[in-house]
Amino acid sequence: MYTFELIKIVVYCAKYNSHIVMQCVSHKNIISSENAETAAPRPFTVLMPVFNQCGFVRRAVSSLFSQTYAHWELIIINDGSTDALNEFIADYLTDSRIKYIENPENYGLGYALNRGLDAASYDLIAYLPADDFFYENHLQTLADALAKPEVALAFTGIRFDDSKDSGFLDYKTCKGAIPGYCTQLVQVAHRKTADRWTEREECVSEDLFYLFWRKLTGRGAFAPCQTVTCEWCCHPNQRHKICGERYGGGLNKYRAYYGVKQPIRFRSGKYKIFDEVGNYAPYRNHVVSYSEGLKILLVGELAYNPERIYALERSGQRLYGLWAQPRFGYSTVGHLPFGNVEDVPYENWRERVKEINPDVVYALLSTSAIEIAHEVLMADTGIPFVWHFKEGPQEAQKAGLWDKLITLYARADGRIYLNAEEKRWIEQFIPPVPEECCLLLDGDMPLADSFSDRFSPKLSASDGEIHTVVAGRVVGLSPNDYAELARNGIHLHVYSENLTPDEASQPFLAVDRTHFHIHNHCPQHRWTEEFSQYDAGWLHCVDGGNDGNVLKMTWADMNLPARISTYLVAGIPMIQKRNASHIFAQRSYVGGYGMDICYDTITEVVDVLKDQRLMAEKVDNVLANRHRFSFDANVETLTGFFRRIISNKKV
Repeated sequence: MYTFELIKIVVYCAKYNSHIVMQCVSHKNIISSENAETAAPRPFTVLMPVFNQCGFVRRAVSSLFSQTYAHWELIIINDGSTDALNEFIADYLTDSRIKYIENPENYGLGYALNRGLDAASYDLIAYLPADDFFYENHLQTLADALAKPEVALAFTGIRFDDSKDSGFLDYKTCKGAIPGYCTQLVQVAHRKTADRWTEREECVSEDLFYLFWRKLTGRGAFAPCQTVTCEWCCHPNQRHKICGERYGGGLNKYRAYYGVKQPIRFRSGKYKIFDEVGNYAPYRNHVVSYSEGLKILLVGELAYNPERIYALERSGQRLYGLWAQPRFGYSTVGHLPFGNVEDVPYENWRERVKEINPDVVYALLSTSAIEIAHEVLMADTGIPFVWHFKEGPQEAQKAGLWDKLITLYARADGRIYLNAEEKRWIEQFIPPVPEECCLLLDGDMPLADSFSDRFSPKLSASDGEIHTVVAGRVVGLSPNDYAELARNGIHLHVYSENLTPDEASQPFLAVDRTHFHIHNHCPQHRWTEEFSQYDAGWLHCVDGGNDGNVLKMTWADMNLPARISTYLVAGIPMIQKRNASHIFAQRSYVGGYGMDICYDTITEVVDVLKDQRLMAEKVDNVLANRHRFSFDANVETLTGFFRRIISNKKV
């Protein structure tokens, strides 16, 4: 029987080299399509899932009509499209070979394909996404491969655009999976079985092997056809680009694009799963009194630790959300899987906002929010407007959003700055404003519920060595620095799904494999238990370059990395560069409470980490101050600021 691990190799090996695919297919359980037994033609059911791709669909259907293998039916599953799909396919629906299924709203790829499988008339299943197309010999090639009864699934070669920049095309072909991707729908056919696609209610993933192909591994062999017979179309709204973090997508892009209204389990990487169903269950069934609270219109996105916004609701505020289109996977937008935040439809936001009549507009938080926040500001609704910007002014500049960003700061009724350093930098560009209209507050602090007391025993207590952690990617720490740490028995544990032995970790592993450890993603509800086992955590260890001059400040000088909250929740001190002669927000934010280990040379870090008395003092400082960095601890200050801005507006 064909083993699970070998199947994975066949499906993914083209990620490394298409030649490897050809080597793998010689295994006795992978059947060549050559010498297939002659049999009567067996029809295919071709499944076409469609969501807002009317501009592509006619080419796809036309490619099916052009097949040399004429034994097929087509099932088009319209998964809640809001474009002109029905108009574009109306003439096709008179063909008796074509069935049409229409979902009233988008239920996800798995549900759409399962409806197609349930309606399939034939035992051979092929797939034709609306944005892809077949070459004339596609179905014939797959039929030949599936003629052998031992074959459960066959896949053809594929042509694809491998260019990374818009405006350029770089077509390539491969005989298996496209390098860096799983085997795509358009190149696969299989025998119909009782197996069904994983649906949205179970788990969302861009990985089709995870969603379905793996379920067929026990049904028979997987046969490569070794012939290129189809094409994979490249465009920004491909599903894997919406879903996969490694392709620029993520949970929030998926939620926004497909209009998802319920909590989901989302597999954004091989080892990274978000369980909104379980994690946010305590926040969904609750009763809150809004009698004396504010009506707050959130405009933009919530970035990291989005559940913090529940603290506003828990304190009696009524929340509404007018959401941005997320630029990044971490740009959290609604529909929110926690609390009771009412979504305001963008299509008629002015009318709905007028009906709501909120007390204040709270526009936030990062680059994704700039355009929609600017639109609301310039609409001159008369509602007090507060602008809270977390990060990326230089990024906004590069993205052509600078004028809008500065307008938000200049014209907002209230301004919330990340810290004093960012405030000093921004105030270079705007006219003077009263200090009472300004507030300093980190925008994405975690909810107090994250600060548990479930601390784990230190690893150092069991092996006598020192263990440090990086929550995310390694920033500023070089392999030479790591070599010095390893020589002194200091371990480096890295939690990043993007760091693999073949990529960014390799320079560190080349130095010493015994003190460098790669771990899977750790969800927020386990931060305390997981990260408290370490002695200290590494921040962004970058060198300042401004020499105390505001004009020369960069984003690194103003930034407060999200990992600060992670380490605070875990109760561990933080390691960072001293940068004594530079304006450096991270140092003043963490060092102001004595929670950090500052250094100019890595030897200083070694000395402090080995000083048990000093380390105990650092840990005590973190534990004494950690709760002041929860969002809940700052809600009263924030709502008080809103009320002051509202009062000023009335005057």
